[in-house]
Amino acid sequence: MLHHARRSVARTLSAGFTLIELLAVILIISILMFFLLPKIPEAMDQANVTACKKNLGEIYSGLVMYNTKHKDLPKEGGAKFIGALIASGVWNNTKDRAESLSCPAVKRSALTGLSAENPEDWFRTLDGVDGTYSAYAGRDVKRFPLRRFPDGSGKEVLVADDNDPEMNHRTTTCALLDSGVVATYELYELQEKGILDKEAEHLVVGPDSPIEELRKVSLD
Repeated sequence: MLHHARRSVARTLSAGFTLIELLAVILIISILMFFLLPKIPEAMDQANVTACKKNLGEIYSGLVMYNTKHKDLPKEGGAKFIGALIASGVWNNTKDRAESLSCPAVKRSALTGLSAENPEDWFRTLDGVDGTYSAYAGRDVKRFPLRRFPDGSGKEVLVADDNDPEMNHRTTTCALLDSGVVATYELYELQEKGILDKEAEHLVVGPDSPIEELRKVSLD
């Protein structure tokens, strides 16, 4: 009888210890969620920024190829500036190439120009291509032609996030320079420098941009 009672007490203690362990695990998970969940959007956005930089790097390589073939850059600005890589045959017209001509952070559904289901139809020709086809803004080459390319000064913007109607990325704007470097403009830094108001929620790109270099790209 005594032996049976001891076993019952042992089982009770064992069950109580298991419950404590369970509560401890729940507490640890809760703490981790409290600290990590707010960082998930930031981590996802940073991944999109990295993918965006990769896209812009590939576009630069494409523009170098275009310049080698045609002895010049594309003649039209905005979305046509980058769409010419496919329309001219410099790039193979594939789904991956077509999708790389827009910022990966912006959903395809937000780009109303991409109504064709087949990505190979998006930039087959430049007829009708405008700012609704891409979340990138291409160089306004008619107003701001480049004197040198490639191996430029590293100060001229070729392609940038269009941030239309809001930031492509939560706080970062990516811009491809004529040297092939991808520069970034951080919203908070621009606010601290007084370039943007503290209340500003996005950096305007295009003719009305507070950044001189970003005024040389077109949203068309």
